Amino acid sequence: MTNQELLMSHISKLSEDEISSLLDTVTVMLQEKEPAPKPACPHCAAQAVIRYGFKCKKQRFFCKNCGRTFVTTTNSIMANSHFTVSVWKEMIADTLHGNSIDFSAKRLGLYHQAAFDMRHKILMALLELPVVADICLGDVSEFDETFVLDCYKGKKLDTGIGRKPRKHGAKALKRGISSEYLCICTGIQRKGDAFAATVNRAKPSARELGSIFEGHIADGTLALCDGLRSYHALTGIADCTVRDCMNQECDDAHFFNLNTVNGFHSFIKKRYEFYRGVASKYINRYNALFAATYRNAESIIGRLTETVLAVTGTSYYHNNKDIRTAGILTI
Repeated sequence: MTNQELLMSHISKLSEDEISSLLDTVTVMLQEKEPAPKPACPHCAAQAVIRYGFKCKKQRFFCKNCGRTFVTTTNSIMANSHFTVSVWKEMIADTLHGNSIDFSAKRLGLYHQAAFDMRHKILMALLELPVVADICLGDVSEFDETFVLDCYKGKKLDTGIGRKPRKHGAKALKRGISSEYLCICTGIQRKGDAFAATVNRAKPSARELGSIFEGHIADGTLALCDGLRSYHALTGIADCTVRDCMNQECDDAHFFNLNTVNGFHSFIKKRYEFYRGVASKYINRYNALFAATYRNAESIIGRLTETVLAVTGTSYYHNNKDIRTAGILTI
């Protein structure tokens, strides 16, 4: 008896429900074996792509239009990484949910340094994500600044810094605002997006506010602030109206207030305390994280995962040298 005849004899003994279940299982198995669709060329965006063997156990493609080759991780944050897509997805979710690096390293079975590098590659990609980088505040938006202690985690304290090392949870040596604090300038649209950036330690000047918010305020915006004169510089970068919430009549207090931006400040400080501070040179990477996840963490996780793990014409790849040198704050 041939194998085919033996198989048919076994199938003939099955009930209709068992045959239906068997067909469903076979269909799923065949679908899993189907090759994934071929991506467009990340170099020229052409669709004339063929499979071209493997490189480092990754499917390689050849573009007939430009003659260049690429793999399934070209231009993504996974380029030159040995970790799987599932590990990167979990790391992205942990990062945007505010989990610590040590927590992610233990949960995913990674060394601390590997988890640190993955975290900062994700933060740098988040800074470049259009939905974060191109934020434009409009309608009624609130602007204010908050202050957090500087931090030198991961390095020995420089002798010229003017203070002794602090223990986790320690306070500043002086009361009030001092050179030990970093200024985080924030803007948030009521029922909309948020934006945060750091450029100095003291109260922001008009020039600094202009450099921070240029391109991030829409024309016709009503900008509410706490009376700091520097915020009137916003009218020089957009056709907006700046109003001081501190000098309003009592009847208007229900509208002219900074409750929304103060809530954003509370969120920033809670995350900052949970992390036990972040290295000051990396503060703007975390500012982007705070702004992106304040109201819509889940949607940002989906967009970030879909964008930076795919083969696209935009490169989101950063090597380990970039992590330590690119876009760091030096004040």
